[in-house]
Amino acid sequence: MPVKCTKMFNKLFGGPLTASFLFRYLVVFGVTSFFFVFTYHSYRNSILEDILVKSIIDGSRSTNQECRPTDKIAFMKTHKCASSTIENILFRHALRDKLNLALPSGGNYLSRAELFHRNSVLNAKWGHLPVNVFTLHNRWNYQETIALMGKSTFTFTIIRDPVDQFESLYVYMGLSEFFGKDFVDFVRALEYNKYNVTDVNRRAVGGMFGRNQIAFDLGLSPDEFDNKPQKTKEWIERLDEQFELVLIAERLEESLILLADFLCWPLEYVTHLKLNVRKPEMNVQLTQDERSSLAKWLNVDTMLYRRFNQRLDQHVTDFNKRNRPNWMEEQMRILRRLNSQVVERCVIERVGNEKLEGKFLETSNTIMGYLIHQNVPECEFYAMSEPAYLNIFRERMAQLAAVTPRNHTFTKFW
Repeated sequence: MPVKCTKMFNKLFGGPLTASFLFRYLVVFGVTSFFFVFTYHSYRNSILEDILVKSIIDGSRSTNQECRPTDKIAFMKTHKCASSTIENILFRHALRDKLNLALPSGGNYLSRAELFHRNSVLNAKWGHLPVNVFTLHNRWNYQETIALMGKSTFTFTIIRDPVDQFESLYVYMGLSEFFGKDFVDFVRALEYNKYNVTDVNRRAVGGMFGRNQIAFDLGLSPDEFDNKPQKTKEWIERLDEQFELVLIAERLEESLILLADFLCWPLEYVTHLKLNVRKPEMNVQLTQDERSSLAKWLNVDTMLYRRFNQRLDQHVTDFNKRNRPNWMEEQMRILRRLNSQVVERCVIERVGNEKLEGKFLETSNTIMGYLIHQNVPECEFYAMSEPAYLNIFRERMAQLAAVTPRNHTFTKFW
């Protein structure tokens, strides 16, 4: 090394530049550089993700060229399938865009044990108003729904693993009193064939709740539960034609991203808090054999679940092909980030329903709810109960109906 360079390094490092010192220096420099690059990369990714999230919130829409914005949406709300969370998304959409609900004069059901008929809406004092959003519990009747809403209506529903759905229904609806057995004993009777067929096929609460609840909600008569598999398959194929999308509760993030994609919505529109979730201590655990026995008894629901899980797989594949590989995973990360922001901004604490009051109070103390920051205006709409929402819509629609002639042609709502 030239003398001038040697003197310069000695002066810079405070002494002779030895091989040992140089090695230590290079190690320290290398480690420091690694952490700098790693930290910068993580920071850069975070910034890019924030920018991407902001671009979505600021109005970017679906990449689906076939998506169709619509103010006519029919959601078949099935029991105990995370449907309250979906309903809340639709309530917020209806408030945001000033849309009308399919709403009966009272209560929160459009039909109960009977199939839906449009008269449950038309006979209300706001029955002459156009209907935009169909989302309350009923028994699905495609023809009547389209007669009410119009042929351009986007139709969808949600289903769940039938074993978990029935367990949730059994506990939530107190079916142990109706069947005279707690849930585990009921399932074990099925497992060991120690039951009366007529007894276990009975339906509780005026014929509303029981075996194959998802299929029942979707319009299948209990008399057809034990049809030959081919006939059941044909019924499921008709459902597939009636619904443009079937969400899967266990795959909620994927399902909601697809919903937004179909409707040309930004992901912000499907942000949510999980609503009406049971308290953890209310859950019942079954063995794998018990689950298999129950799934066999829930024969139609099991067929439904398998068919539409496969259908969702195909939707996800098409979604990725239309964009790029792993696009769904990227969108799921963004949706999680958006949902985390909702929780950080809005939620004080997750508590049992008995600790809630007013607009946040639901009808059962077996479920969890949220204490919400009241000083952030939009937050309450993420956690507001169904009864509170229906009060808002009934008041607004009654006011609109009072000043709207029955032969009025609508160009805008509210």
